[in-house]
Amino acid sequence: MLFDLAPTSLWLQDLAALKACLDGWKAGGMTDLRAWLSDPDHLLACQSRIRILRVNRRTLATYEARDEAELFAHIPAIFHDPHAAALVEVLCRLWDGETHVRLVTRNLTVTGRVIDVSYAGQMLPGHEADWGRYLISIEDITVREERRREEAASRRLLAADLFAHSPVPTLVRDDAALAGMLASLRAGGVADLPGHLAAHPAWLAAARTARTIVAANGPALALFGVADRDALAAHLAADQGEGAREAFAEELLDLWAGRDHRSRDVTLRHPDGRDLHLKVQASRLPDPDGTRRLVQVALTDIGDNKREEVRLETLGFTDPLTGLLNRAGYEAELDRLENDRAVPVSVIVADLNGLKTINDRRGHEAGDALIRRFGDLLAGHAPAGAARIGGDEFVLLLPATGPEAAQDLMRRILAALDAAAAASALAPSASLGFATWTGDGPLRAVVARADAQMYAAKRRRYAAAACPPEPPRPH
Repeated sequence: MLFDLAPTSLWLQDLAALKACLDGWKAGGMTDLRAWLSDPDHLLACQSRIRILRVNRRTLATYEARDEAELFAHIPAIFHDPHAAALVEVLCRLWDGETHVRLVTRNLTVTGRVIDVSYAGQMLPGHEADWGRYLISIEDITVREERRREEAASRRLLAADLFAHSPVPTLVRDDAALAGMLASLRAGGVADLPGHLAAHPAWLAAARTARTIVAANGPALALFGVADRDALAAHLAADQGEGAREAFAEELLDLWAGRDHRSRDVTLRHPDGRDLHLKVQASRLPDPDGTRRLVQVALTDIGDNKREEVRLETLGFTDPLTGLLNRAGYEAELDRLENDRAVPVSVIVADLNGLKTINDRRGHEAGDALIRRFGDLLAGHAPAGAARIGGDEFVLLLPATGPEAAQDLMRRILAALDAAAAASALAPSASLGFATWTGDGPLRAVVARADAQMYAAKRRRYAAAACPPEPPRPH
């Protein structure tokens, strides 16, 4: 009575013959039921051994059948599914020892209407071994599922509109193939990904092209000056330079470690060859079918910010009078050379002779002109490493330059000064000294030795002219 009057669809089945069939297959060597049931003949053998003992009134109403005879006549159509995915899932879980199974699937009514159903199966007590009594409860959840699908479709449309009309350049890529490549490495025993990337640049290049651009909005296409998604995908798959390679390697390490996507500053190339300085912000998107690894990427052009940073850094490191490095720029370059250990590093220290006298007799404008002329002369001989570190003090930092080359450069600077002096009475005059760092001790100690050489040269010059030299100044 309770079975018949229950407000939900109930089915009582006898699965004993099915269980006996599965036991026979197991005895014959079957080990993986899910793989075994991929054979249509095996699946049909299981379906034919399911015996329906009873259904209640609600079942007839749910499936729009007049009586049990009509319902049973339509059983193949009601549960029609070429792959019988729901049945396979239930059998595998029962075979694994579960006694209660829940899932959501779709059936057909006798009239052919598709319905969404919530399935709950329970092996009755005492029948866990023989599967003799299995009770199924079916709830029609079509209205709820249709509402859910409508809401999901609405959200997809909204998301598509937001994506298409966003003012921010945005693209969606599929990283599934890339994730598969990383999984293959791990399965192959690779534990040190950084070492693998360093040893196999061809693998890194292949990984970069494994990404698929699924969509790109208008601002993203405009940012790169391309016509469509395919053109953008082809451009991004090409080598974008060392900075982009390093950023991609960092992303791989994050994926390898299971870390979330992070914001990065990346330099990519525009098809016309100029650099695009971008802030890249990526986030994983949900993928309902689980076949893709979708990532949404927002690209912000920070080129103006970068250019302003470079301008301010240049101003902060540049002597306004000569255009050479100032003291701060000199100190930064000194630290960089010491950290890089780009030995040998030679240092030439130069000090203008008689600048105070020029300032006193001809004024500071004449003194400034002299400083500028000497700065131009030094920049002509060493454009990257020339610095003015004091009023009349200059330094040339010369990486990858040994003592012979440094001494030769110093001779050429002195010769240029002599030639200028022969042509003009207002030409600069300077005393120079040099030393070479080979990596032993601090680089600043080498600067001090070059400074001592310079003051020795200055003393010799003033002794020859019978004038007292200017006192040394600390560096």
